[in-house]
Amino acid sequence: FLDIFPLLIIIAVLIPLMAAAKSLRRWLRSMKGLSVLLIFILVFNTLLSTYPNPLNYSIALVLRLIALMTSFSIFFLTVHPDELSQALIQMRVRFEFAFAMSMAMRYVPTLGQEAYAIMDTQRARGVELDKGSLLTRIRNIVPIIVPLIIVSIRRALSIAESMESRGFGASKNRTYMERLSFQKRDWGVCILSLIALVLVIYIRLYIPLPDWSIPF
Repeated sequence: FLDIFPLLIIIAVLIPLMAAAKSLRRWLRSMKGLSVLLIFILVFNTLLSTYPNPLNYSIALVLRLIALMTSFSIFFLTVHPDELSQALIQMRVRFEFAFAMSMAMRYVPTLGQEAYAIMDTQRARGVELDKGSLLTRIRNIVPIIVPLIIVSIRRALSIAESMESRGFGASKNRTYMERLSFQKRDWGVCILSLIALVLVIYIRLYIPLPDWSIPF
């Protein structure tokens, strides 16, 4: 959607779900961290967009990004990697793919911690990451990205060797301690999400939306 009103409805539905997951504060912190990017998108698209109303288009892009990030935040902040892997396996997804998804989810926080450690190390060496022109800041990212890639490759090789030494994939008959099942709250979230989706599509297709045009 590129209409402001349906996007506001989606965000209004997602925020209570985030609060129910007891992750509202973490979501607010993540949105605060994205504020610079959101402002950049708003200003950049407003100035350079070829749409008839560039400010409306830019606001819609920002709202859509907020809705997307909120949806991913709800998922990653509430779903344990083991639960994701188990759910995919119960959906008849291949074990190798489910395991890869689980490992990727586990590795995201570790990657973030390593990035912060590398940034602190570079600051200790005198690299000013938060000062200078835009070009200088982009250039200063290189001393962070290169070590991060090297560390990631080494960690991946270490994990691969550990998996091979433990006989990963040797047995096709696997057993699990427990099986996942839908709870009442799971059905509630699914029903609420479906109602919100149908409502937004219905409003978008059949109800004339008010003029949200902002003169610019």
